[in-house]
Amino acid sequence: MNTTTTTDKFNLARRMGAWWRQQREARARAGLLARCPPATVAAAQVPSKVKSAWQQLAPDEFPGLRVDDASWLRCTLALAQFFEACRLQRAHGACALPSKAADSVWHAWLQVDPAGLARWQRAYFDNEVAHQEAHALGAPLDECLARTWVGACRSEGLSPLGPRLPLVFAVDGLLALPAGWAYRFERSGLVHRDIDGFGRTGGAGVLHASVAGAGLVGLGLLSEPELQALRRQQAGGDGGDGGSAWVSSDGGSCDAGSSGGCSSGSSCGGGGCGGGG
Repeated sequence: MNTTTTTDKFNLARRMGAWWRQQREARARAGLLARCPPATVAAAQVPSKVKSAWQQLAPDEFPGLRVDDASWLRCTLALAQFFEACRLQRAHGACALPSKAADSVWHAWLQVDPAGLARWQRAYFDNEVAHQEAHALGAPLDECLARTWVGACRSEGLSPLGPRLPLVFAVDGLLALPAGWAYRFERSGLVHRDIDGFGRTGGAGVLHASVAGAGLVGLGLLSEPELQALRRQQAGGDGGDGGSAWVSSDGGSCDAGSSGGCSSGSSCGGGGCGGGG
């Protein structure tokens, strides 16, 4: 006689659902940890007191930011990747941070233990990166963003010609962070849109022309193999847009005076969050 009840079936389905969620989360975590090995090693050494401070402070400064373990992992990895990009681009100049999610950890750490942050940066990235206002970066913000882009792409083994986004450019979109920035690499270059208070991407897209083939060539940021790949793209009429991951759209252009564009899309919206060089 079959004694399976409706309750038994419900409990089994619930356990199976929980198992599948755990498997999905484990795969996502493994994928994140594999993206940028130097960032993974460094992020694992962020002190627990910084996480506690972040959980307490970040929701007030960045409303809508989730402070669970999954978000912490993404935010710390993205910040560590930014510092790795600064290390890789040190000879070229300052970089600019394209993520409020990553900046949330930077702000919390500066409040709770700035000396410890400096030691951690020196230990894993061979240099201290100051948290600077946009106007103090010493170069146009779009150029600073281009350096971050190239360094972050190389830290993950991605092509700076697109279309895939390195984590530090994708994380705000992945977290649907209210007032964050959602990026996408398209034929014309890197573009971003603002994320609204409900976590939805909208509004006019802003083009970061320096983060495109011609812009990267002009800044001297491409290696010889990358230049050859760009020539092949141009010869074949391929702008490198195919299959780009959505975290923005096109339109507009970025200059130092654009509100919600370069000053907010690449440096932290008026709050300082750049450095290196």
